[in-house]
Formats: sequence, C-alpha cells, structure tokens
Amino acid sequence: MQLFEGILVMLSMVLISNIISRFFPNIAIPLIQVVLGFGVALLSFVHSFELESELFMLVFLAPLLFNEGQMVDKKALWKEKKAVLTLSILLVFITVGILGYVIHLLVPLAPWAACFALSAALAPTDAVAVGALAEKVKIPHRMLHTLEGESLINDASGLVSFQFASAALLTGVFSLVDAEVSFVLISLGGVLIGVVSGLLGLWFIRWMKSLGIENNVSYILFELLLPFIVFLVAETLDVNGILAVVSAGLIYSWNYKKINPEVAQLNILSKSTWSIFSFSLNGLVFVLLGTQLPELAHYVWKNNQINNWTILGYVLIVTTVLLGIRFLCVLICNNFDGFKGKRDIKKSLLYTVSGVRGTITLVSALSLPTVLSTGETFIERELLISIAAGVIIVTLLLANFAMPLLADKKEESIETNTEIEVQILRRVTEQLKRKQTEQNTPAIRKVIQLYNERIVSLVNHDEFSEKNKELMELVLVWQLKDTLELVESGEVSLQMVFRRLEVLDRRLFRLTHKPEYSKNSFYKNIIGTHLKFLGTRLTSFDRKKELKIKLKESNRNYVIGMLNQLDTTEFPPELIDFYLTRYEDRDQTLIDMSEDTLDEWLDYAIQLERDYIQKEFEKGKMNRQELTIYRENLSAIESSIQFIA
Repeated sequence: MQLFEGILVMLSMVLISNIISRFFPNIAIPLIQVVLGFGVALLSFVHSFELESELFMLVFLAPLLFNEGQMVDKKALWKEKKAVLTLSILLVFITVGILGYVIHLLVPLAPWAACFALSAALAPTDAVAVGALAEKVKIPHRMLHTLEGESLINDASGLVSFQFASAALLTGVFSLVDAEVSFVLISLGGVLIGVVSGLLGLWFIRWMKSLGIENNVSYILFELLLPFIVFLVAETLDVNGILAVVSAGLIYSWNYKKINPEVAQLNILSKSTWSIFSFSLNGLVFVLLGTQLPELAHYVWKNNQINNWTILGYVLIVTTVLLGIRFLCVLICNNFDGFKGKRDIKKSLLYTVSGVRGTITLVSALSLPTVLSTGETFIERELLISIAAGVIIVTLLLANFAMPLLADKKEESIETNTEIEVQILRRVTEQLKRKQTEQNTPAIRKVIQLYNERIVSLVNHDEFSEKNKELMELVLVWQLKDTLELVESGEVSLQMVFRRLEVLDRRLFRLTHKPEYSKNSFYKNIIGTHLKFLGTRLTSFDRKKELKIKLKESNRNYVIGMLNQLDTTEFPPELIDFYLTRYEDRDQTLIDMSEDTLDEWLDYAIQLERDYIQKEFEKGKMNRQELTIYRENLSAIESSIQFIA
C-alpha cells in the first residue's frame, strides 16, 4: 500500500510540475520535477525508494528508449552516423580515461577502479533530459538529430564501461583486451536481439491480423509490453539491453509505414498512448532523482571529515573537465560540419551544454559496491555518489540557463487565423439553417449548437461577455414588458404576476446596477402606474396554474419573436442562437432523434467546412501551414464524431 501511495504522490508531482512550468516558462520541467521530488522526500516516505540499476533500466529506460527508437528520424540518424558514433562511443571512452584520472587526483584515497567507474557513470548523456530541455529552444536540425542519436547509444557504452570498472573494483582484476572484446560482443549481441525481436513483433502483429483479430487495443498492449520483453531477454542472454530496445524500436516502427485506414487509426492510437506513457515516465524519472538527493545532502552536511565547500569544489572541477572534454571533441571535429568551414564556437558551446547528465548517472553511481575486493569497506563511496549528484544538478542548471542564450528561441506553434475560422464556422451554420425542415430540425439544431460552441471558444471573450450581458438585459426587459402588457389587457391580474415582476426587476438590477431597476423605481413604476389593474376576484388553484402556464408561454413566444428580429451585426449570431435554443420548445423528437441522422448532418457540416477552407486558401486568405493545421484539427474532430451525442 505504501508503494502504491508513493507512486501516486510522484505522479501527482509530475502533473503539478507541468502546471508550474506554465507560470515559470524559463525553468525547464526536469528542474521543477527534481525540486518537487526533493520536497516530497523531505516531507513524506517517498525517500525510502531505492533505485536499483537493473530495475530502473527495465521500468524506465526500456520503454522510453524503445519509443525514442520508433520516433527518431532514421534517415537523419544514418546521415549523421559519424557524429553519433564519435559522441556516443569514442567520446565516452575518452571521457572515462581522462575524467577517471582527474577524479583520482581529487580523491586519491579512492581506488583507481572506483574513479573510472564514476567517470563511466558520468560519461553518457541522459536521453530523457536532453529531449526535455530541447523542447524550450530551437536547436538546428542536424545538431538535434546528432544529440538524439548520441543519447540513444551512449548509455550502452557508458554502462558497459561502468560494469567493467565495477567488476575490477570487486575483483581487483582488469584486462583492457578482454574489456574491448566483451564490449563489441555485448553491443553486437544487443543489436542482434533487438532486430530479431522487432521482426518477431511485426510477424506477431501480422499473424494476429491473419486470424481476424482486428482489435487495436490488443496491438497497443503488445506494443507496450514489447520493450520490457526485449530488455529481459537481452539481459538474460548477457547482452546489452539498452541497444536491444533501441534496435527493436527502430525495426518495429516499420509497422506504421503502410498507408491504409487501419494503420492510420492504429498509428494515431499508438502516438496518443505513448505520449501519455512517456510523459508520465519522463516525469517520474526526474521526481525519483529528486527523492534521492536528501539522503546524499544529509551525508555531505553531516560528514565532518570533508568540508562542504571542498565537495562543491570537486563538483565544479569534475563538471568543468567533463564538459571541457566534450567541448574540445566537438570543436576539433568542427561541429561535424566538415573541416572546410569556419569554426563556430557558439555552436560548439551549444553542443557542450546540451550534454546533460541525468538519472542514469545517479543510478549507476548508487550501484557502486560497498565492499572492495580486499574485503574493506568502501569509505569513499558516498563521496563519489555526492559528486555524481552534484554534476547532474550543475549540468541541468547550466543547460536550462545557457541553452536559451546559445540557441534561438523556439517559435510559437502556428495556429489558424481565428477571424477566418470564425467566418467559416458561421457560414457553415448559415448553410445548415437553410437546410432545416420539420423532420431534421432537432439534428441540425444540435449540430448548430456544437458549431456555436466552437465559435464562442474562438471569439474575443471580453467583447462576447459584454454582448452577452446586453442581450441578457434585453431578454429580461422583454419578459417584463410582455408581462405588463398581459396585465394591461386584463388577461392576468397584477397581484398574480407581482412576484414574477419583482424577480425580473431584481435580476435586472443585479445584472446592470442601473437606478431604473432599483427597488424604489420598481414600486414607483409598477404600483404607481398599474394600481388600477389590481384585481379583486378570487381565482381557483387550477385557474392560477393555467394562467401561470399561459404567462410563461407568452413570455417565451415574445422573447423568441424579438430574438428573430435582432440585427446580427449588433449581436453575434451564435449568441442569438444560444438564446433561441434556450427558449424554443424542446420537442420530444430532439431527444429521440436518430444517431445516424445526427452523424449525417455532422458529416455534411464538416464537408462544408472543408470546402470553405479550400476556398479561403485558394483566395490567398490562408497560407499552406494554416491550411495543414486546420485540416489536421478538422480530421481530429471528424474522428471523434462517434463520441458526440
């Protein structure tokens, strides 16, 4: 129960972080999530979660990297293969060698193997962190593809290096030749398992379809389970599970290459499911990272043998060396743009600060052994873990504040022209009104209502609200006027409708606060001018009930008549339609109307809208990007018709 409650709390933090980011757009969501995780760990039991390396990679990295493998641009990845391999393999090994030496200089009491293990944990960038931070800025396409490819592969090289260093720490034995051979075999084995698993997954889907199983939910469930299965199989066979799930994702994405309605629907469902799943897992990764920090901070502050400023200095030195190696590598390779062009220092810096370290680094560091090969306690373990956590925080902060300075701000998503969209929707409603007959009125009225709701969501809300207030006042005045005319004609007595007149007047005063609707003005206008209409005859209960029904019916017809006479240039047509729908009779046919009839008129309205969109584009009032977005929105509405009732 405690575990379940902890997961709910952390998922809530993921949701809260997304809300907070709307108010603080300059702070990346991963940083907010780390802070929330830190706070949760201080205030609750969530700090008791222990991150095991294999479990973390299975639960979080396997599905996330599988999805990244599906979504990544394969052609661009292959085109940038040299840059990707340089950063994800060569740079990792160089970093492990140089940074391990630096760490040993800082902490000479730590075994060499432990220093190299920590440098191996710090070497790979974090795919989740890179993706989250890249959403805030406009990174050049080539660089973005390179960073995506690097973060997909370098986990494998970093983790393999860490495993060999940890093994040397436990056994005291290390062979560079054996390590190199093992790295090649483990990596190739992972890729092979991933390719085979991806192909088997595609075959399984086709086999299910051949049996007549056309259940998209079953396909999506299998797709969600596939990365976990692939990772477990790879780890069981002692090959790299990270490369296995990435390869499987690359192969499995072929499932969506065909163009037919079934695949299109499955693709939409898959993307929607993975967007929610990956968003939740991404957030949990950083919240979990935050929950691990209080315990490390407690160790740092309570350790009397090490000065807190000294540890901070270690963190800054290690971060500087780590990013310095990356900067030099990118600069020497001339940002992977070839050696003919001029070196772009700003671009090299952007490459450098984009190398964010994340949870995979902390998970690896936390898996350092507590006992050395000699049987002695590994005293420096907590210090090395604290350095790793500090580097993660520094790289996150640096990327958050430096990337916007080095890269262009991401352009706001292009939206459709609101004014043109409102015009199109109003033309659709006008055309629908012309098609109304006694038989189809209920269905068309429902479709018009749906379109009016869309118009209301697009128009200027302040202006619309003011017009709504004016029209509401008119509606109340019309009811008041019609009621007084009934009194003057002798159809109803003043004492019978007095309560209704009083209510109408009170509502008018609350709405407008005009003095003519005050209580004193009401008694002066109503009692003073209509006193002669006071009746003296007693009226039976049934007669009173009949007159009240007559009064409501008269008010309703009067309001409808006046609404139909209103000038649509003075009030928005959809606002008039709203009040007309409110006051017109709700015929029983509206409730019992056929769903097929409603669907038919919705289809008709959407086709009208599509035709009007094309006409506006041909007139030059809408550019191609707006046309594309409008069509996508319309397709989404069309696909959701089945849920409209």
